[in-house]
Amino acid sequence: METAVEAIARAVRDIPFYAGHRGVVRGDEDLGEVLGRLPLLFKRDVRRALPKAWVPVGRDVKSELESGELELVETSGSTEDRLNILWDRGWWLHQEERGMRTNPLVARAMDGAFGPYREAILTTPVCGGGQCHIGDLTYEERLEDHRLFLNMRPDPTFWQEADKTRMIDEIVRHRTIGLEADPAYLAALALHAEKLGRKIEVAGFTQLTYASTTQAHVRSIRRAYDGPLVQLYGASEVGVLFMEGEDGRLHHAPFTTHVELLPARVETPGARDVALVVVTTLDRVAQPLLRFVVGDLVSVDWAGPRWFSDVPPLRSIEGRVQDAVARPDGALVTTGALDRALAPLADIQQFQIRQGKPDEAEIDVVAPGARAALERDVADVLAPLLGGVRLVVRRTTAVSPEPSGKFRVCKRDFPIDVARVFS
Repeated sequence: METAVEAIARAVRDIPFYAGHRGVVRGDEDLGEVLGRLPLLFKRDVRRALPKAWVPVGRDVKSELESGELELVETSGSTEDRLNILWDRGWWLHQEERGMRTNPLVARAMDGAFGPYREAILTTPVCGGGQCHIGDLTYEERLEDHRLFLNMRPDPTFWQEADKTRMIDEIVRHRTIGLEADPAYLAALALHAEKLGRKIEVAGFTQLTYASTTQAHVRSIRRAYDGPLVQLYGASEVGVLFMEGEDGRLHHAPFTTHVELLPARVETPGARDVALVVVTTLDRVAQPLLRFVVGDLVSVDWAGPRWFSDVPPLRSIEGRVQDAVARPDGALVTTGALDRALAPLADIQQFQIRQGKPDEAEIDVVAPGARAALERDVADVLAPLLGGVRLVVRRTTAVSPEPSGKFRVCKRDFPIDVARVFS
């Protein structure tokens, strides 16, 4: 708590963007009182400010970007959510490793329990450590220290058989101990491995991150991977927030952030204890963010053990607030709730719901070889959650990713008042 107050005091003192908030820290106060004087910070607010407003007065942003002291990173969210943000040199990798190490198995793997630690990364080419690996690069050109970046295609729906086989081979060639993967990408790779009669050969663990993990993804991954699966939840703007522990809960990763969990003030059918994630960074010199609304919803275990900080653990990541279905009666249906409802329909490999109007939505379902009644089954299991939202179900051969390369489980075309819905 004291560290968070100090971080806020430093930010409002040194960063021009916060010049109007310099009176929020007034002495020896409780963190809650200080946070209560700060407004929520949304992505649109960050986007409006020039880079020089985000570094201490006297620093030359242009020269530090040229020298590498500062990194300018475009986040990989959906098009309307993308931000250009500043990282201090080496900040991302340092805090990511620190967060990962809160899981004992991962810490042992990184310390050499399964051999020299080597990591493979499977995600969009623009999402791998701020580097771009698009094109036809050699294995050696995609190596950075102990990390190998596997994917070279912006849209995995255009992967060729040879692309997928190469990546499976390279995981073996790299002697991979830890695999960090977007769940949709790994699911597609695992289905190809199964087709070849092969396994995804990772000696230590696989960490799912970058995007929402559905139970359909996990089913596909388990067709070709038998090792430990853990969830890491973070965001490019603020770093690693929560890491799955041995108890299956996601625990707050300390030192990098303070996290507020603002409970929903509306019904959330199919999900309990839903809250909005609000983050204050603690260890950033460039672009510290105070009460930043990441845009994600989580299910909070309010009574669960707090292992590393005062922030309670999470049962699950429930998806982005902009992707929750908004019912006409005011209730929100999270992508997590939709996924759990569809989980018994084991033929489904991928799905996407699009809500164009408050009273209607469409769902595309990828389910090769599924029985003829699948469309009716999908409508039946979702009807109790969707209330007055009329649903049209269609089969499709593939779901397209966003321009960023990420896959969205649900897309809502109209806004909700986030500040009103969460307290």
